[in-house]
Parts: sequence; structure tokens; C-alpha cells
Amino acid sequence: ILTVSANGIETSPVTRGVWLLENVLGTPTPPPPDDVPAIEPDTRGAKTIRDQLLKHREDATCFQCHRKIDPLGFAMEGFDAIGQSRKVYNIKSKRPIFTSGELPGGAKFDGPEELKQQLVERKDFIARTVTERLLTHALGRRMEPTDRPVVDAILMPLKAEDYPTARLIESIVTSDLFRR
Repeated sequence: ILTVSANGIETSPVTRGVWLLENVLGTPTPPPPDDVPAIEPDTRGAKTIRDQLLKHREDATCFQCHRKIDPLGFAMEGFDAIGQSRKVYNIKSKRPIFTSGELPGGAKFDGPEELKQQLVERKDFIARTVTERLLTHALGRRMEPTDRPVVDAILMPLKAEDYPTARLIESIVTSDLFRR
């Protein structure tokens, strides 16, 4: 996941944040407006990607999406383009990486472990997203609103057991939706 959300050489907190938002939280991001430029090259003293994105977020049209995307991506910046742990962006600059952030609801975290703890508090929501993603893969099609009762039926008995993965997969492959 960390490699797929990087370009093979460098990481992008925006790309990683979008991936997490869409695939873990199940919240699709709208495309940027046509009139919003990419991040401009650093001409005003921004030394890090975090600084550049903070400047980008000063634009009100950019802020709405980036307040959701950037914190998730910053949490993953402690991993390089192939997923290895790192404390600095590169050996030459030794510029430290800060993996802290604040979610739109105000919850703060420092690093992927604390972000994970924030997300675990939304376990029902995450379980639904994971179930829908697994069903999408298993069926070879997107979930439709008419599939919601099936997802509910799969999740309901698993909630009391804290959504065990093996039982979730078993429930998916034994569901009428998958078998028919």
C-alpha cells in the first residue's frame, strides 16, 4: 500500500491521504476544481512538503479537501517510497519528518500508531468500508444502494465479536450475494 501510494522514488502525503480516505474510510474525494493550480515551486521559504501543503491549504477552495487528506498522508510520511521506516526525508538534508496531524473532528495524533487508535474508535464505520471493499473485489463490481441490507446482514452478527477478519471473509463468501 505504501509503495502503490508513492511514485517509486518519493512519497506524497496527498496521494497516501487520498488512498486512506477512499479505501479505509470509504470517503471518496472530489476532483480538484479546474481553476486550482498544483502546488507551486517553493519560492517563499517553504522547506518541506508539509510547509508547501500548509500554504496550499490557505486557499479556501483547497482547504475543504486538504483538511481531510493531508493529516492522513502526514501520518504515513514516516515510511519511504517502498515502505521502509524513516526519520528524515533523505540522508543529505537530514530534514526530520513530522508525522503528527489533526483530523477534521479535532482529534490529534502523532504518527501512524496514534492515527490507528483514532480510527479504531470508528470501528463500525471502518468494518463497513472494509466489507464493502472486499465485496467489491469478490463480486467484480461496485456496491449499489440495494446491496446495503446484505452488508448489514454480514456485519450485524460480527459486531459482538469485534469483526474478526476470518469470520468476515467467511460471511462474505457464504452470502447469497457472492454465491449467486
